[in-house]
Amino acid sequence: MLSRFFSILGCFLLFTSIMFAQKVTTSKFGDISYEMTQKQVAALTPNKLALYDVNNPEMPEQDIELNGIKYHISYYRNLKTKQFEVYMVSSVSAQLSTLSGIKIGSSLDDLWKAYKKYDISVQDIFEDDETKSVRAFAINDLDNGCTLDFYLKNNKVVKMVLSNESGFLNNNIYEN
Repeated sequence: MLSRFFSILGCFLLFTSIMFAQKVTTSKFGDISYEMTQKQVAALTPNKLALYDVNNPEMPEQDIELNGIKYHISYYRNLKTKQFEVYMVSSVSAQLSTLSGIKIGSSLDDLWKAYKKYDISVQDIFEDDETKSVRAFAINDLDNGCTLDFYLKNNKVVKMVLSNESGFLNNNIYEN
């Protein structure tokens, strides 16, 4: 009887630790914080990560998988520290959710209910001049200097993105 209790307790603790490690806020995206360097991100996984450059060598990108969740990360080069730091992290994983319970598949109405009292903006994003592809619902966190975007298709969340706007924008004010 006692061993069954400890087995159930162990499963509960494992489940809750996984659930808490996969939350999204305006400062943390699952296991990845907006203040992390590329080296700190690489230390989260035993797999060797390769940086790859899409268009700009000063803003490399990489894909990483942690706890079964795939993330896409963009970095910027901090001019003061000379290290790559997280600029943007995104995922389409249904295993991530916000503290308000918003996740992939949530509706636009769910977003309005959860965030109507926050600094938000909504905009349409177009593939070309005439074709609307997605809608972006953004929560602007002025204290952290971050933006949490939810991309919607057919009024359902299909992607979440956390951007470290202040780190990137303030990068040019460092003096020698």
